[in-house]
Amino acid sequence: KPFGLSSLARRCRCAHEPCSRRPHPAMSGRAPWTIDDLARPPEPEPGRDVNFCPVLGQPIVHALRVRALPGYHLLSLDAGKEAMAMGFYTAFGQQFKCTSLEYLHPEDKVFICTEDDKAFLNEMSMRYHRYMGHELEERKAERKRFRKRAEECAAPRTRPRR
Repeated sequence: KPFGLSSLARRCRCAHEPCSRRPHPAMSGRAPWTIDDLARPPEPEPGRDVNFCPVLGQPIVHALRVRALPGYHLLSLDAGKEAMAMGFYTAFGQQFKCTSLEYLHPEDKVFICTEDDKAFLNEMSMRYHRYMGHELEERKAERKRFRKRAEECAAPRTRPRR
């Protein structure tokens, strides 16, 4: 018997076995996506977001981006060269020292810390930075506040009781 359309509808191309479910989307004549899928833009892969230069305020071209050291901010190549010439750059309302630039490959993923906008080349480095630099500092401040409050409560009262 020739391989006809009726046998295509009963077989799933992926598993090469008879399929008890509906036919494979490629066999049904319908697209495997809906109009809603086409209207919604795809989510960017982590580390491949569009970044803006904090110095110039323009989108950074992936082939022309640098990381300023020791500030660890992601800059465009033009802003990086300017920062190197001046020895500093102004970003996020602060002035940062710039002693060297790290040129990034266009395929490098960059992860930006949401707390201080520093750029990291892998997600685990960024998480470690956030934990050590931000979360531990908050916990230390909270413990100090609790300790101070406990000392105030334990101190003898100086006013006489009635």
